[in-house]
Amino acid sequence: MKLPSLPPFLACGLLSLALAALALPAFATDTPTLDKQEQAFVAKATADNSMQIELAKVARDRSSSAQVRELASHIIDDHRALNRKFTAFSVAKKAHGQAHGTPAEDVTEDKLRLQQLKGEALDQAFAGMMVAEHQKIIPLYERAANDGHDPQLRQIAEEGLPMLRDHLQRARAITAK
Repeated sequence: MKLPSLPPFLACGLLSLALAALALPAFATDTPTLDKQEQAFVAKATADNSMQIELAKVARDRSSSAQVRELASHIIDDHRALNRKFTAFSVAKKAHGQAHGTPAEDVTEDKLRLQQLKGEALDQAFAGMMVAEHQKIIPLYERAANDGHDPQLRQIAEEGLPMLRDHLQRARAITAK
């Protein structure tokens, strides 16, 4: 029995669908996933990084204190590097959309507040925000470093902790003035 011939584009399309269907189960089982706690950590950490970067940009550009500008520059560079690690991790884990920044409305109020301040008031407000943020985020990194299931995520958290603790110490030194 002779089968009717199909137009080339239709034959290619059907062949592609058949191959995709064969590959789908293998792809589904090979796709690494993160548990809900790990997903929440990545989302919270990247959002916090982005928020700190935005606030640090204001302090770096507006502060007259070399100590504050230096801290702000470290925060910008270090948190950008952390976000790059989280993004690469999320891409490798096919967890697209899990590494993201803070929505603009979440940063706007603090950013506007800093932009309205000058001198020592700006420096103290920025340093106070950094103390508060680092005190909130460090325990999450500690939990991920100690209890995370994914070894790559644990490593990112472990590597981030000394930097976060350094930022906290520097911000505290500014608020102690």
